[in-house]
Amino acid sequence: MRRFSQIVKWLVAILAGFIFIVFFSLQAYRTYLKYSTEIKTPNGISSLEEITLGSLKQWIFLRGEDKSNPIMIFLHGGPGASAPGMPSSRHLDAELIKHYTVVHWDQRGAGKSYDSDIPVSSMTMDRFVEDCNELIDYIRNRFNVQKVFLVAHSSGTVTGIKTAHRYPEKLHAYVGTGQIIHDHEQIRLAYDFITDEAERSGEVKIQNAIKAIGPPPYETPEKLYEMQNYVFRFGGVIHDNSIKQIGGLLLSFFTSPEYSISDGLNSLLMKGLFFSVSAMWDEINDIDITKEIQSIKVPVYFFEGKYDMATPTVLVKEFYDGLDTVKGKKLIIFENSAHMPMIEEKEKYEDLLINLVLKETQNK
Repeated sequence: MRRFSQIVKWLVAILAGFIFIVFFSLQAYRTYLKYSTEIKTPNGISSLEEITLGSLKQWIFLRGEDKSNPIMIFLHGGPGASAPGMPSSRHLDAELIKHYTVVHWDQRGAGKSYDSDIPVSSMTMDRFVEDCNELIDYIRNRFNVQKVFLVAHSSGTVTGIKTAHRYPEKLHAYVGTGQIIHDHEQIRLAYDFITDEAERSGEVKIQNAIKAIGPPPYETPEKLYEMQNYVFRFGGVIHDNSIKQIGGLLLSFFTSPEYSISDGLNSLLMKGLFFSVSAMWDEINDIDITKEIQSIKVPVYFFEGKYDMATPTVLVKEFYDGLDTVKGKKLIIFENSAHMPMIEEKEKYEDLLINLVLKETQNK
């Protein structure tokens, strides 16, 4: 018994030591990342700020080498999932901040803006659009500009495209990546995709698990999460499922100088996502952009991954073909990407934002 007690003490000591080393290493890397990516230009900006949008405190992170550059606001996905976004911004925006002042916004219920006390009644798509509009006005007034660029990813594209439709006079252009069009249809296509992939794999255990999930519609988010796990597994989110890409995305929650350890834990445990999806479940199921938007009065760009099955590109193509745009539209396919072109084909993504979107729209 005494020997067992000693073994337990040694194991506890080893575990405590391991936790200390991990914590110290994370803190050291956060410090290194902060100073190695420091903005050193005389007219630059790097600022983490808490502001009020829709009567709720929310966080934004602004970075750019020249405050006189155009402003780009990035809307992350989820809802309630802040990466890629603020926590990975120092890695993903290195080239963009030379040409834009990039504003990352942790939307209500996500990342640093997550709080379990957020009123569920405030978690509506219309409220997100108005939060976005208030943020745009805050940025316009602060930097004394008439218009900003709005770039959105995944569920952020619902807020993004609705904002572009409702407030076109405030935008240079709208860019949607992993654009959501019709929620029910995208889930149906995703389920067909994983069913086909499971059959192709020949793995009976996976085939049976997918059959047990069953086809949509789903009455609760839990079935959707199960289904999406297989979309991820079969390369419909990140095409090659690179450990480097996936690991870097998850580690960003703990290595970002802008995130506390508790912010990182909340994000890694997907507290914001579970809260947001649950609060907005009925409204999410009813998303159909084709019924609400047939024309947009700003230049529109869709950056879509060829292998995206989280928000299938075929639906974006159908919507794009029928969309009336006064100032032009472009659909760009990323041949080696699924749902995250900004990670999977980072250089192409940056080049298009700088040498296509920025150059084409500045004088419109």
